[in-house]
Amino acid sequence: MRDPETTLRQHDLPVTAQRTAVLRAVSRHPHATADTIAEVVREELGSISRQSVYNVLNVLTDKGILRRIQPADSAALYEDRIGDNHHHLVCRSCGHTEDVCCAVGAAPC
Repeated sequence: MRDPETTLRQHDLPVTAQRTAVLRAVSRHPHATADTIAEVVREELGSISRQSVYNVLNVLTDKGILRRIQPADSAALYEDRIGDNHHHLVCRSCGHTEDVCCAVGAAPC
């Protein structure tokens, strides 16, 4: 991900410690749940409520900075890989999620 502060400014969002920490957490832990992101952010900031993390994730998703994916029978996952056409492969045993690039040429979906 680009510099979090620059990214926020480009999307006309105020730069806050919570937003920059969430962006860094998602960048370091792609396909993480909101709870995992909250844990990572708490390690950096000391404290942040789960609701604040959800609020930041919603704003960043609404602005197109992050992508929310919802695999079947799974909590929502967040990633900062946006602007391309890729899919997700989710292991049914352990839940690990992997990006799968789309074939070259016309996007089939």
